[in-house]
Amino acid sequence: MSNPFPSLDVIPSFHAVMTQGSLSAAARQLGLAHPTVRRHIEGLEQELGTQLFTRSANGLTPTQMAYSLMPAAASVLEEAASLRRIASGNKDAVAGTVRITCSRVLAGFVLPDVLGQITRDAPDLRFEIMGTDTTENLLRRAADIGVRFVQPTQKALIAKRLPDVELGLFAAPSLPLSGREVEDLPFIADDRENRILPAMANAGMPVPRNVILRSDDPLVQIAHLRAGLGVGICQVKLAARLGLVRVSPKTRHMMPCWLIVHEDQARLRRIAYVFDALKTHLPHLI
Repeated sequence: MSNPFPSLDVIPSFHAVMTQGSLSAAARQLGLAHPTVRRHIEGLEQELGTQLFTRSANGLTPTQMAYSLMPAAASVLEEAASLRRIASGNKDAVAGTVRITCSRVLAGFVLPDVLGQITRDAPDLRFEIMGTDTTENLLRRAADIGVRFVQPTQKALIAKRLPDVELGLFAAPSLPLSGREVEDLPFIADDRENRILPAMANAGMPVPRNVILRSDDPLVQIAHLRAGLGVGICQVKLAARLGLVRVSPKTRHMMPCWLIVHEDQARLRRIAYVFDALKTHLPHLI
């Protein structure tokens, strides 16, 4: 198969300029010289016969074509990273690198305990964690294993249904709660995403009237919840480990959870081992 570009190095340079916003920032991220990244961008534009950026005194502005190319560029980089992971260990050995994608809350509060146990049992494993609240595409090899709260639909994925995750309302022990209705307690909600309050209303839960803090970052929400700023939503098992107090115990929501692996990746011994370990340990923590 012929190579459409003089060098595939142009793809990480293009992706870095798009994500970092400038040639100099992209060069720093990639550890390359500024002229090298500029040469890569110019070479890619010449090879594709199209302009990817407009130049001005304020720097580079991506064209619509550049935005259109980003998913393909990201896919190429993800496949390349998957190639390195596959080659990082013998396919029949419990050794090498495994990349896991999950929510930021799971990445920050749940996986450390699980991976600590896994690495004690299998010390030759290495991990890459993609903590994100967006659904990463395992078909593009963005990760080897995923933990999702939405049911996967792609046929090439193996999905194991885990026990539902219970959510509830919680507060720090220092927050005064007595004699106050749930709706009037200071509440921690999301911001621009605006999903928490409508979801509570749809579930028939009491909707707070006194939102004291808004943030779309769930780790920020939990940090301020633990600091006693207000009431917030948290996973029940996580809240118990954090020493939080449940508010309105009848207020609850069950969230489905799936553990997912691409069927090709499941044939690698190290990935199958981690998948089985997650299947065993996660239900006790989420």
